[in-house]
Amino acid sequence: MKHATFAMLASALLSSPLTAAEPTTTAPTKVTATAGPHIIMLRWFVADLQRATKFYQAVFGMNVVQHMGDKLNIMMFPGGSMPGLILIQSTAEKEMNGSFVIQVADVKGTLAKAEASGGKLMNTRFAQKIDGVPASSSHFIDPDGNIVEVMQMGAPK
Repeated sequence: MKHATFAMLASALLSSPLTAAEPTTTAPTKVTATAGPHIIMLRWFVADLQRATKFYQAVFGMNVVQHMGDKLNIMMFPGGSMPGLILIQSTAEKEMNGSFVIQVADVKGTLAKAEASGGKLMNTRFAQKIDGVPASSSHFIDPDGNIVEVMQMGAPK
């Protein structure tokens, strides 16, 4: 499978923010410079692109900002926050599982959405203070075997 190049992704990523109320299927065009290195995208290998797209829309409210053929979607979080996800349909997804940590307003609520959308809860629990702020987290496995840790800082909003 041919992977997207940085040049193709730049116009989709470095742009004015998108909001959850503005789903789009075309990439934003404004490109800006960066002061230093930072992660802008995570590649996520999946067996079924449509299922994975629906899963991340349901759990995190992500939007597809660009379709690149029938085996690749670029998705961004509400408000355009980075990094985004490059969902790549691949027959080798079982060997290419990934993991990331995402801060959420409500761990329990996010876990419920993940489970209702086909995710498998791992029943992990982490709780301690980080810089004096209570923090808690847990993990789930998405339908393609990728592990997502959701972390909440402070009380649920």
